[in-house]
Amino acid sequence: MNLIRSQLLKIGYLALLAFLLHACVSQKENKNLTWYQHQVIEQLVLETDSSYRVQIGIMAATFWLDNQDGQLTKKLKLLQQSYTQRNKVDVAVQQGTNKIIRVTKSE
Repeated sequence: MNLIRSQLLKIGYLALLAFLLHACVSQKENKNLTWYQHQVIEQLVLETDSSYRVQIGIMAATFWLDNQDGQLTKKLKLLQQSYTQRNKVDVAVQQGTNKIIRVTKSE
């Protein structure tokens, strides 16, 4: 009986530790991001071979998309669909750099 109780206690501690670790990682990742949700891309201009200038909605700010993380084609496809077909997207921008980190379809 004590063995079962001991094992359940260990599993409980591990589950709590995993939950806390996940919560801390998620908060750190999202601290430096500003989300623009349900936006339509108004401008998408190629600047260099792997860098694009992007205007989100009617904002005067310019945002940048580059190929540093290897996800350029996926992000660019969603941005182009928003620009040409007026589909709404959610865009995560790194604070202080105006670099586009994530692009997802709006739901």
